[in-house]
Amino acid sequence: MAQVTAAKTSSPRLGADDWVLAALDVMAEDGIGGVKIQRLCDRLGVTKGSFYWHFADLDAFLTEVARRWAGDGGHLPDELDDEPDPDRKLLLAMRLFADPRNRNLARAMREWAQTDDRARDAIRKADEAVFEEVRAALRRRGFDEDEAEVRAKILYYSGVGFAHVGNLGRRGSAERQLAATWELLVEGSR
Repeated sequence: MAQVTAAKTSSPRLGADDWVLAALDVMAEDGIGGVKIQRLCDRLGVTKGSFYWHFADLDAFLTEVARRWAGDGGHLPDELDDEPDPDRKLLLAMRLFADPRNRNLARAMREWAQTDDRARDAIRKADEAVFEEVRAALRRRGFDEDEAEVRAKILYYSGVGFAHVGNLGRRGSAERQLAATWELLVEGSR
């Protein structure tokens, strides 16, 4: 997967993907309400003509943003797909939830999904993709189908909770809290 940061450019050769990545950056900063054509143009250093070269209107653009989110499984990194070790794969997935930028973007997508069917469908598809990665890694780790399903749900729901609530109590960083969740649900049961 490509890095989700669109570089500011003065080149007229932007592709549709550059626009989508810029929108995801803005969403991570200010939610869907911050995604405005002029703001994206300023960020990318181009005129509105470039936007309209790629998209008919803002609605068509937002459809592409939602499609991209769903297609990337909520921005699963390539190394997660390529990782054969189930423990490492689970830890990489959990770090996604601990990363502040990913948390902000996931929260923005879920907030957008409250009012938009495209975003709701994208969230459902991304959730299913990430959940399946976690469940499959737990199966490879030796849990039977039912146990892997339950533990995957708890791990995934914990991660979503971190995205929405953040850190509670005195446990420290989200990454430390997720590591403690890992210990309880994966290591502590073996």
